Amino acid sequence: MQHCKEKINTAYSFLGIIKINFIYLDEDAFVMLYKSLVRSHLEYANSVWNPHRLGLIKDLEKVQMRATKLVITIKNLTYKDKTQKVKITNS
Repeated sequence: MQHCKEKINTAYSFLGIIKINFIYLDEDAFVMLYKSLVRSHLEYANSVWNPHRLGLIKDLEKVQMRATKLVITIKNLTYKDKTQKVKITNS
């Protein structure tokens, strides 16, 4: 459980770095940065990316929700539409 929280916190840290350094992200740049810097930490352990506890699932979704807010071109879409637009769903 602690390992999962540490990986989620690391993911948030990298989101902060992306937010500070890349103000105007388009979808392609966002996907590249998100998958290489953020999602790679979440996928590091299967227990993190494929959790069985509802709380961890919600925590992982929160990371992704915050990440999709960084893309200005899709700012007015719903969360579901954002993830489909940038193709970062869990499947």
